[in-house]
Amino acid sequence: MFARTVLGAIACLMLNTTASAGAIIGGSTLLDNSGLTQLEGWLGKGQLTVSNLFTKTTGSNSQSFHQAADGKGATFTLMKVSIDQGASWETIGGYDPLSWDSSSSYHYGADRSAFIFNLSDKVKAAQRSDGQGQYQTYNASYYGPTFGGGHDIYVDSTLTSGYSLGYSFGYVNAGYYGSGSIVDQSQWRTSFMVGALEVFSIAAYVAPAQQNVPEPASLALVGLALFAAVGSSKLKARRSV
Repeated sequence: MFARTVLGAIACLMLNTTASAGAIIGGSTLLDNSGLTQLEGWLGKGQLTVSNLFTKTTGSNSQSFHQAADGKGATFTLMKVSIDQGASWETIGGYDPLSWDSSSSYHYGADRSAFIFNLSDKVKAAQRSDGQGQYQTYNASYYGPTFGGGHDIYVDSTLTSGYSLGYSFGYVNAGYYGSGSIVDQSQWRTSFMVGALEVFSIAAYVAPAQQNVPEPASLALVGLALFAAVGSSKLKARRSV
């Protein structure tokens, strides 16, 4: 019984040692491990390392956002927004498969792989399959992070306000606008205040080498446990003779 208990503890130790998960580099007030797991599931490319490229601070504006995020490849943008003057907040954002830039033009993307989301409500809206769904992002130095042709998420140049309008992302119906706002599905357009805003670059997760190799202290514990298990087995054998 003792030996089985010890060996079970060893198995748990080794399992915990070799387990891995996505990583958030550079800190965040909007994204935790649970949120990253949700984004990984929506993106469908396995575990990720996301690195903080931009965090809104006092004095930040659209130009500082673009200086930090332009040309950095695929990104997640997250923002804390309120539709009731700060009485309540929720976290929304979008996945941009292409680099942000300041070209004063739309990005399209033939594969339509961009999406927007409401992380608080665990809702994802993919690009539509019709003509309105071709618009991924709008890129201009005087715009904050902006998704879709509606715009589905728009942030102004001061990064303090914006709106969400169901246009390029979501389901297709008989009307001109395709779906409700990502902030409020019952409304086709919703204005909001922007609190925190963060942008993350995206890379495949690579487990640190030490996660796959037990540390010396762990090896010593395994050795002691095995010694105790063997000793217990020998004692039982002698008693049974």
